[in-house]
Amino acid sequence: MLASCGGGDPPPSTGPEPGSGAALLGSLLALERAAVAAFGACAEQLNGRPLEEVRAIRAQERSHARRLERLIRGLGGEPPPGRSAEEYARSFPRLESPADALRFAEDLKEREVRAYLEALTELPSLELRTQASRICADEGNHLGAIRVLRGLPAAQGPFVTGAL
Repeated sequence: MLASCGGGDPPPSTGPEPGSGAALLGSLLALERAAVAAFGACAEQLNGRPLEEVRAIRAQERSHARRLERLIRGLGGEPPPGRSAEEYARSFPRLESPADALRFAEDLKEREVRAYLEALTELPSLELRTQASRICADEGNHLGAIRVLRGLPAAQGPFVTGAL
């Protein structure tokens, strides 16, 4: 009878190991999903080249979300469910013009870049840090593109200061 109770078998795995980075990846995934919704809202105010750029960025945000979902599953976790576009939209500022949309997009991109840079110091493995740094590089490129669309320099200032 004891043999049928599992005896000395290890307990079944019930998710990712503590400290695996899955929870942090889940937070980044939530941000990516919000960005997908936000760029959809921004697109409603744009046309021409800015609309094309925002659509391309949104497509890449979707790709980032799928990559994070795969990473979470690879750690034995289940990606957290997302919210509907309407739920995300309730937290967005009112976008009444192309300028509003691009300003919101820039703010969101700055937040994403910060989130990924902070995650790089917390993720436990080289592979997870590598994946996060690749996404962070994309986010930095998006930020530069949005700033250019706003008529600003791609970067606010030099990335490296001092003399060589």
